[in-house]
Amino acid sequence: MTTPESMVYKVNDVPPPGPLIVLSIQHMLFMFAASSFPAMLVREIGGSVEMATALVSLTMIVAGMGSIIQPLRWKYLGSGYLCPNLCGPSYLSASLHAAWVGGLPLMRGMILFSGLVEMGLAPIVKKLRFMFPPIIVGLVVAMVGVSVISVATGNFFGVAFSGDSTRWQDLVVGLVSLLIMVGANIWGRGWVRMYCLLIGTLLGWALALLLTPDTRVALTLIESKPMFALPMLPFGIWDIRFNPALALPFLIVSVCGSLKSFGNLLAAQQISEPELKEPNMQPIAGGLMADGLTTALAGVMGALAVDTSSSNVGLAAATRACSRWISVVAGVIFAVMAFMPKVTAAVATLPRPVLGASLIFAGSFMICTGLKEMMKETFDTRAIFTVGISLIFGLSTGFMPDLYARFPGWLQNFFSDPLPTTTIFAILLYQLFYFDLLYLRPKKTPAEPRT
Repeated sequence: MTTPESMVYKVNDVPPPGPLIVLSIQHMLFMFAASSFPAMLVREIGGSVEMATALVSLTMIVAGMGSIIQPLRWKYLGSGYLCPNLCGPSYLSASLHAAWVGGLPLMRGMILFSGLVEMGLAPIVKKLRFMFPPIIVGLVVAMVGVSVISVATGNFFGVAFSGDSTRWQDLVVGLVSLLIMVGANIWGRGWVRMYCLLIGTLLGWALALLLTPDTRVALTLIESKPMFALPMLPFGIWDIRFNPALALPFLIVSVCGSLKSFGNLLAAQQISEPELKEPNMQPIAGGLMADGLTTALAGVMGALAVDTSSSNVGLAAATRACSRWISVVAGVIFAVMAFMPKVTAAVATLPRPVLGASLIFAGSFMICTGLKEMMKETFDTRAIFTVGISLIFGLSTGFMPDLYARFPGWLQNFFSDPLPTTTIFAILLYQLFYFDLLYLRPKKTPAEPRT
């Protein structure tokens, strides 16, 4: 767990150029791992390879811009924390539907709409501090780590699609990679601990080259890629459309995406400023404003929507390097890589088990950071039911996703991921179960121990 004394680089520190670049590359690996979503969307709508390449490049540029904007500390824009952007799955389903109905121009318009909605929600957060005692904050932070479990474990075992079998080679690569990352973090000193993820990634990658032929074949594809290339836009610059019929689903997705980013920003605050006794909502609101602005920029530029990354927040906790300048440099590197197909192709060959090990490594810190925060408050009967019921329904979205597929379309979005589902239930149940203490006995604060 991070403490002010244990940090290698605090939130406002500027690391020396060497460590700054290497730490930024570590974070960039997580950002790049999600770049397959734009290509997946284009494939589903029957688009060309050129269209997929352009969408990936544009999304990388926007994610890089978001990673630069998020650590700003302006009055209304930016959280000032290390919380980079990546192309997550939050908007994928709704964006895919919009692309089916009206092509990429309609997708652009609806993503722009979602970004404006999140920007409108951001100022409200500052007035909601009373809704987030340690129990709720800790639960949300822990669920940030829980939300990556399915992706992390699937990649760890080398499983790309449901029904795929696990090869012993993939299991060995994933296990060795994870043990190296953890071992370097526990017993390493200095640069070994700080670069533990990069060390485990490179050694795991080398092992995959020895054990899995498909990893070696993937590397041969790099030769045909140019070193530099400009993205070729598959649409007109001003070709943006809006469909009122899609407003409701994108509104709901925007709210759920805001809740996810809210959890990530809370986690980043807990890790970057552990001395805080209660959440500071001013930077959280600025972070949501930055996230909404980045989503709106994605719509304008024709990219897939991006949002904040929980894995990167976990990595900051693991390496004890929380400098916000790491996010800035990672964003610059990531945006520049969008113009370098040969480099992006090389990073794209990162073996799935190595990626899975990285996500497990980062997620572990998020879960335990949240649990530690929850234990700050005494667990009475009210807290037990608030946390227990929220966890049951939140985790059920991962255990039984088919159950919620029967819900009306607008309601499914609230039950698509453990993080937003748990957050919604926790906030509502806390207000319900603590109603008498919150509103009928104002002299007693909900943060006081109860028996």
